[in-house]
Amino acid sequence: MEHGAGPSLVMEATDADVAAFATFFTEAWKEAGPEAPGFAGATDEVIAELTAPEAVLERIGGPDRRMFLAWQGERVVGFSATKRIDAATLELAGIIVLETAAGAGVGSGLVEEAVASARRQDFRRMIVRTETTNQRAKRFYEKLGFTVTGSTAEQVEGEVIEVWELVRDLQ
Repeated sequence: MEHGAGPSLVMEATDADVAAFATFFTEAWKEAGPEAPGFAGATDEVIAELTAPEAVLERIGGPDRRMFLAWQGERVVGFSATKRIDAATLELAGIIVLETAAGAGVGSGLVEEAVASARRQDFRRMIVRTETTNQRAKRFYEKLGFTVTGSTAEQVEGEVIEVWELVRDLQ
C-alpha cells in the first residue's frame, strides 16, 4: 500500500497493515521502555502477544473497534484505537506516537481522525483515560477539547493505578 511521505498521513488500519503495526508497536515499546505510561509492566512476551497477527486483526476493525495509523512514507509512526462503550460513547482506548515523531502533530492527527470516524458513526461523546501522573497526556487531551470529569482507580497487571477520565463532546 502506498502512503504519503513527509508529514504524517492518518488512515484507518486494514488487514494489510498487520505487519507494519507490529513493527511500529515493538519499536515504540523499545523506544519508550517498559515503565513508560501505557507500557508499564510489559515484557517481551507481552509485546509478542499483542503484536501477534491474530491479536492485531482482532483490534483493527469491526463493529466495536477501530484502529488508525499515522504513516510517514512506508513506516507507521503512530496509532490510535477506539472501542465502543455504548450507543452514544466511544473510548479512545489507546494512542502511541514514536518518540522520534513526537511534537510534529502526529498525535493530534490520530485523535482527530478517531473523532471524525466517531462522528460518522453518530457517537455523541468520546472518553479517554490517562494516568494521573501523566500531566503531558492530560494537557494534550485538553488542547484537543477533552475535559476532565474525574478520576478513578484501575487494576493493571495486579497494580492499582489512578487515572483521569476526560470527555469530549462530539456534537
